[in-house]
Amino acid sequence: MKPILIAFVLFCSTDLLGQTDSLLLTYEQFLQQIYQSHPIAKQINIQREVAAQYLKKARGGFDPKVGANWDFKNFDQKKYYNILHTYLSVPIWSEIAIEAGYNYTNGYYLNPENKLPEAGQAYLGVKIPLLNGLWTSARRTTLQQAKLMLGASEVEIQALLNDLLYKAGKTYWDWVKVYNELLVVRASLENAKTQFEATKTSFEQGDKPAVDTLKSFIQIQTRTILLANKLIEVQNTARLVSSYLWNENQEPLILQEGMYPVGLQQLAMQPLSADLLENSLNKLQQHPTILMYNFKLQNLDLERKLKVNNLLPKLDFKYNFLSTEHVDFFASSAAAPVENYKLGVKFSMPIFIRKERADLALVKLKLKATSYQQEAKRRDLQIKVENYFNEVQNFALQTTTIGQLVANYATLLEVERVKFSIGESSIFMVNTRETQLLDAQMKLIKQQITYLKSRTSFFWITANLQPN
Repeated sequence: MKPILIAFVLFCSTDLLGQTDSLLLTYEQFLQQIYQSHPIAKQINIQREVAAQYLKKARGGFDPKVGANWDFKNFDQKKYYNILHTYLSVPIWSEIAIEAGYNYTNGYYLNPENKLPEAGQAYLGVKIPLLNGLWTSARRTTLQQAKLMLGASEVEIQALLNDLLYKAGKTYWDWVKVYNELLVVRASLENAKTQFEATKTSFEQGDKPAVDTLKSFIQIQTRTILLANKLIEVQNTARLVSSYLWNENQEPLILQEGMYPVGLQQLAMQPLSADLLENSLNKLQQHPTILMYNFKLQNLDLERKLKVNNLLPKLDFKYNFLSTEHVDFFASSAAAPVENYKLGVKFSMPIFIRKERADLALVKLKLKATSYQQEAKRRDLQIKVENYFNEVQNFALQTTTIGQLVANYATLLEVERVKFSIGESSIFMVNTRETQLLDAQMKLIKQQITYLKSRTSFFWITANLQPN
């Protein structure tokens, strides 16, 4: 599918844009578009549906079952036997089930135990595991694990989106960096042109030597080359930004030529509040990574309960009420067929239960290992949250200091230009001051982007990058 060349205004709502300049793409708009239309974001409903289908599949283990079996033999013009067995089994808890059915038999050579009333015989009964399978079973464990999967899938989606928005956010700040560098270089080039024209005029009036005009022109050439390089960087970075943009039809989008990111002067480079750090640390228990470990532990605990259950002997009790020709199972107790029944008990147990004991030991070891991993991850997250917070605070202060440095270099440049105009300085000193100012401006932009990326990292590690 070919990418679509389209302005952001065409696939964002008016409320989302909130700007009179449709070519401006803010950080919030960028993340919102990703959150709404990116293929990974679109997988949210798919993941939920997958989890729902697994739950449906697990519930299928408790579906009522109907069945029938018919055996008929005719040999040497004699009907040996005609045996029909139908049944309905309704699970109600773990391995407990209510069973009902109808049997019909006739023939010359029936086994005596298969002889039934002439009209056949209905039965209603119950099957109960008295030990193994009474409180839990494989199918009940599967159902409980499927319910856990619903919650786990939601958490997994949050983690995927958080990582996606983090990578996209850093790419956006790279775009902001090269775009703002482009603006600075462009302004520097215009200043160089102005300086060249002033020097040229002074030369024509006999106030300056010809070499000063050459030095001024070299400054223009240097800035022109730098500007060309920045233009390429802006174009390439804009394409990387475009790689995160999709429309509602899942078609990739390319930013329209002329679109630009937010200017750094519009962003506040402030330290984060101490309350934010405290709240973030208190909410680490709700971090998707920690929640995923919680689901793993719950899942393993269900397996542990199943393995404990498997240590028990199998002792199954089965009791069926048997009907005569015209018995109503739901009649009064006086008419109930309590005197006609079929009773059975089945027992089995491995002598050494080595397999079952080993299975239980393995699950316990997995539980312990997962618990250790969760504690290590919680500690790792806590340290990263504190580190990113400290970085943001430090980078905010550095940004302020470098901003003051830029202002000082700008003052020096203005002073140097005044001195040059009255013949107390040289074009070399003016060019030097211009270069120093440009370097300081570039350093400031780099520091501002470092601050913004660090701030983005803080909200990523605390899983708070999703747009409102």
